[in-house]
Amino acid sequence: DLQSEVKKARGDVPDIHPEPEPEPTNPVSDFENSYNYVLSRLAGMDQAIHKLNVGHYTLDVKVSQLVDRLSRLDSKVGELEDNIREVHQHSKDNRKEMGRLEGCQKGRRVGYKCYLVYNNYEDYAGASRKCMERGGRMAMPRDRKEQEALADYVKAFFHPGNWPVWLGVNDLRSEGMYLFEDGTRVSYFQWRKHFLSSQPDGGRRENCVAMSSDDGDWWDHYCDRTMNYLCEFDDREAL
Repeated sequence: DLQSEVKKARGDVPDIHPEPEPEPTNPVSDFENSYNYVLSRLAGMDQAIHKLNVGHYTLDVKVSQLVDRLSRLDSKVGELEDNIREVHQHSKDNRKEMGRLEGCQKGRRVGYKCYLVYNNYEDYAGASRKCMERGGRMAMPRDRKEQEALADYVKAFFHPGNWPVWLGVNDLRSEGMYLFEDGTRVSYFQWRKHFLSSQPDGGRRENCVAMSSDDGDWWDHYCDRTMNYLCEFDDREAL
């Protein structure tokens, strides 16, 4: 009717338009989009791989530099260790020379030897080591002349007391076969001879020899006993 036409003309009632039909998809366009997406991802991966390669190369360079520095440091440490060993050896040599000089200045000269009493307690092995560190060896009286001179010196040193001192004599290697510290056989002995205490009497238990300071007689003792000791040194001024 007229009224509805008027309303329609005035626009009070919206026109109903059919929905547009969707455009048909283009298979070629979808393939291109997928292809371009894959290409972009590959490009991104390639860029990331390039960064990794650059980082790896940089790390390689730094590691190589570090290895070179460590190698130089190791070389310097080696040189330092050599220097320390050299200084240590010089120190040992100096100590031996000082010990020898002290032995001949403070001790008793007998022929080509100098004897010195050390008023310090050591077992047999410790006394041997101390004498060697001082550039000498434990006293080894090889004949009556050396024995009498040594006994006189020790007696005067400890007078009026009576103290035993280690000599460089033992039968540790074989029972009853007495050797000096340098491995040579002992041919002259000064064992104490007394009906109450004839020496040696220790058998396999007492294998190291000490001198009594009051009369110079020799006694066998336990090697781990601690007592004073005697060192001898070469008297270079007499050589």
